[in-house]
Amino acid sequence: MPQVTLNRLAGNAYRDELVNELRAQGYIVKTEIYKRTPFGARYIDIEIWEPGATKALGGVEAKVGGSRYAPLQRLKDLWLATQGYQVVLSRKQ
Repeated sequence: MPQVTLNRLAGNAYRDELVNELRAQGYIVKTEIYKRTPFGARYIDIEIWEPGATKALGGVEAKVGGSRYAPLQRLKDLWLATQGYQVVLSRKQ
């Protein structure tokens, strides 16, 4: 299996771990959420909501090992922050 496929599987497994932890804490969690930015589409790994909320608390970018948090991803996330939507990086070593 190609390394890129293995990396994607590991990243998805870590994302799912985080999703399960957040749900166990009572949050509503959505995955692979599309956000439009002036720099192109941004897919947020995890979006977190409090029950009954009308606005998401923010998003999580899940990374495993040394996988890149690409400059274009960071740019899009910085722009989202100016719009009131915070994206945090969670990395599993």
